[in-house]
Amino acid sequence: MAENNEWLEQFKTSYEQFDGKGGFQVLFPEYRPDMSRALAHSLGLAFYDYRQEKMMPLGWKAGEITLDSLSQTLSDESKHSGLVVHNVEALLATKSESERKQWLSDFLLFNWAHPVILPLAIYQDDTDKSNQRVCDLTSSEFPEESFLMRLAM
Repeated sequence: MAENNEWLEQFKTSYEQFDGKGGFQVLFPEYRPDMSRALAHSLGLAFYDYRQEKMMPLGWKAGEITLDSLSQTLSDESKHSGLVVHNVEALLATKSESERKQWLSDFLLFNWAHPVILPLAIYQDDTDKSNQRVCDLTSSEFPEESFLMRLAM
């Protein structure tokens, strides 16, 4: 991942503008779990896979999780450390466009205990790209994903 980290520096500039406090959304050009992990590692934050931790144990009932429950989970987890929260879009996919837009807007206003970063690859059009807490990396060139990372994810 060392070959191209311009995307990471671009996000860090946005992140440091707010002293690394609050909620942030980062718009990825594609679904890249490895980049979410790299972001967490680079900032010294925990990597939290929402789908794996909260949705998978519920199986088919995972779609019944409310967005308020999602917010509560992230609030609870952020009390321990800052987070890069991967796979929230799995739950957002079960909600209407208006619900997604409202939750994504509220996410940026919430007073998180530690920073919470939400990578987005699918529902980028549902967020407010003009908000300074949204870092649009969709035109950034990411390092190529290794074959081993593709197999692992």
